[in-house]
Amino acid sequence: MRVLTAQAGRAAELGQWDRVEDCYRLRGEHLSDHPMPPALATDLTVFDREVEARITNARLAVQSQLNEAAKIRQNLQGVRSWQGLREIEQPIMDQLA
Repeated sequence: MRVLTAQAGRAAELGQWDRVEDCYRLRGEHLSDHPMPPALATDLTVFDREVEARITNARLAVQSQLNEAAKIRQNLQGVRSWQGLREIEQPIMDQLA
């Protein structure tokens, strides 16, 4: 179970979220078949908090990028309206390409 949790942590560091999910699914299956000693529960809780922190950081980074993309899009829409173009119109350069 420690190995699966450590693998989940490494996968989270690499942004391999499907792998993180697989590791936790396998760990859950294993835990349902075996009792958990208190020391193991403590170790897994520490690992889980580290993985949770990685997930939170990734979520915040993605949210920040989405916010930045929205600002850029809004600025571009302002430029297009200043040029008298509607959102659905393509500039001549794009039409030629």
